Amino acid sequence: MPQLTIEDIARLAGVSRSTVSRVLNSQPSVRPAVRDRVQEVIIAHGYTPQAAARQLATQRTRSIGLILPDNVYNLFGNPIFALMSQGVSQVCAQQGYTSLLFMGRQDMNEQDMFKMLRGREFDGVVLISSNTNDTYAAFLKETGIPYTRIGHEPGLDDLRYVDVDNVEAARIGVKHLISLGHWRIAMLKGLARDTCTSDRYQGYKEALEEAGIPLDPELVGDGDWSTASGYELTKRFLRLERPPTALFSSNDMMVAGVIRAAHEQGRSVPEDLAIVGFDDLPQTTMIFPDLTTIRQPCVELGIRAAEMLIEQLEHDTKETKPMHVILPTTLVIRESCGSKHRPVVS
Repeated sequence: MPQLTIEDIARLAGVSRSTVSRVLNSQPSVRPAVRDRVQEVIIAHGYTPQAAARQLATQRTRSIGLILPDNVYNLFGNPIFALMSQGVSQVCAQQGYTSLLFMGRQDMNEQDMFKMLRGREFDGVVLISSNTNDTYAAFLKETGIPYTRIGHEPGLDDLRYVDVDNVEAARIGVKHLISLGHWRIAMLKGLARDTCTSDRYQGYKEALEEAGIPLDPELVGDGDWSTASGYELTKRFLRLERPPTALFSSNDMMVAGVIRAAHEQGRSVPEDLAIVGFDDLPQTTMIFPDLTTIRQPCVELGIRAAEMLIEQLEHDTKETKPMHVILPTTLVIRESCGSKHRPVVS
């Protein structure tokens, strides 16, 4: 049997097409007796409403696309993306939206993006990306598809995004190490393409400059956010004639490699190498000694991005007025930098 249409349901139930649409979208403006009659027809004929049919009836799918560029590793290998996605999905569920996950590639050409995004079954997009020259962000802006972004790109500062102040957060983390008497402070950077990498490096430099500490290029390593890169770079640092006594890592995942490399070379944490990380992920509790780190509100970033997008969609506007939301970070002082447990401080 062919799939019934909304028109078929309306005819069988003796109601208008718009009434069927309101029932399918759980709108309250339908009398109970009429709603029951429509639902009886739906059940009797095994009708399954399709996104395309709902879209024709309402011009809305009540679905949001969650785009994570690059590859599947970013979602399942790096917990920060899963936490942000959790925040987006949480708001979608509360507001009656479905979230659809898309994993693309940075090298995807415009034609492929056009097929994926223009043939969409969603009303707007949350883009999780701090990549510079992000082709998705540029394409979304150009085509007018409503979207918000977690992370930002300096060249597209007129967009709607949610982020943290990475410069200030890193500056506070490095200043904490300086306050403990450290002057030889190494830094592990993330991927060069990510805006947060350059921002956190800027914070590192500002903290050193404020303390009158010269920047030593030998103490700066280009990582890729992975544990392996933290391990390899720390081995290099510790082989220097004047090795660092402290290290600031741009994320927590690289710290596991830092500690392993230090132990292999007979260095104790924090006695020989004090460490401050960034993120305060749940997995941080598996690191010993307990990690001092910058806590960023990963789930909240996803929540605020989804709320911002849904507010725009509910007002049914194509308005692209800039909206920049910067959430606070906190320095969580634990034992990896030589301090005992203390309360969380800003």
